[in-house]
Amino acid sequence: MTDEFPSTTEDAAARSDSEDTMSNPTKCVLLACGSFNPVTNMHLRMFEIARDALHRTQKFSVVKGIISPVSDGYGKKDLLPASHRCEMLKLALKSSNWINMDTWECEQSKWTETAKVLKYHQSKVDRESNMRSKPAPTKKRRKDLRNVQINSNDNDYDDMSVDDHNAINAALKKDSVSVRLLCGADLLESFGTPGLWADKDIEEIVGKYGLVCITREGSDPRKFIYESDVLSKYQENIIIVTEWIFNDISSTKIRRALRRGESVKYLLQDVVIDYIRANHLYGVEDNKYINDIIPSPVAENAVSDVQWPNSEGPSSEYEEVPRSPKRINEDPFDGPPSPKSPRHVPCMGPDLGSLVRRVRNVRIIAYAPETCV
Repeated sequence: MTDEFPSTTEDAAARSDSEDTMSNPTKCVLLACGSFNPVTNMHLRMFEIARDALHRTQKFSVVKGIISPVSDGYGKKDLLPASHRCEMLKLALKSSNWINMDTWECEQSKWTETAKVLKYHQSKVDRESNMRSKPAPTKKRRKDLRNVQINSNDNDYDDMSVDDHNAINAALKKDSVSVRLLCGADLLESFGTPGLWADKDIEEIVGKYGLVCITREGSDPRKFIYESDVLSKYQENIIIVTEWIFNDISSTKIRRALRRGESVKYLLQDVVIDYIRANHLYGVEDNKYINDIIPSPVAENAVSDVQWPNSEGPSSEYEEVPRSPKRINEDPFDGPPSPKSPRHVPCMGPDLGSLVRRVRNVRIIAYAPETCV
């Protein structure tokens, strides 16, 4: 006898689907939309965090990352022209071999809805996938393709069984690549802001494409999903990834630090910092330290820029500092000490009693009741 119950047909089918998913993970592209004003290290870290999390599930295989900067028509305060933002992105992405920038959105004259951006990139990915297919398929492959072609006007399509539909969908999705929106918890919560998002756009973004949301320790996006009818409907299509290493970098804080002349090293890529400095962006032209007009007090080369009396610069060895005239002859072996300097004046006069009376008068005036207001 055995303690195991015989598995039902449904359980066997579920296990089969699960094993098939793990052996053939869904290929996906991560798309991040935003201002990137400027692009920070955290923007790039989001892609790495999301890819690691999706690969751990063994259900997805991330093949590409795309950054889509918003157009100038967005009209956000302090938004740099797209030319500068795109150039900084190009420089920052030189260190990545799988994240690319796409300029389609920023080339639009007006702001483009996120749902339309997702639709554009999904169509582009589909075209690229078709181009990578074999140019001359075998006879069997051509037959299989003919079998999965569906005519929307064909009445027989509606009469197909569920198994036939599943077989066709599996054949169509075998080589497909899905695009998912990569975002932070703040974007997910913005879905609940009245008037900010159209309901049809939220349903299309979450239901048709899906979300990969990077959240921080302490936030609870699942509670927000539960409180939203639309998000709850498609919660299986929302992947929550918790970033346990606290990192509160934001473009807003970076711009503030730059305006104040504070260091942003290790928050941005060095090439991005150099570009900001060279083009005097984010108010850097008003900061004399960042623009090297004068050396920063904490700069490493500040000491080398000082004009020393000796043209050879400061000596590495100790040098005797000239002493004041009154101290020159104070060596006990050189005779009696020199007379005091003429500038030496006693701090108190000979009349000590007058000084005490002055102090008393001041104390009486300071603590008189009529002055204590």
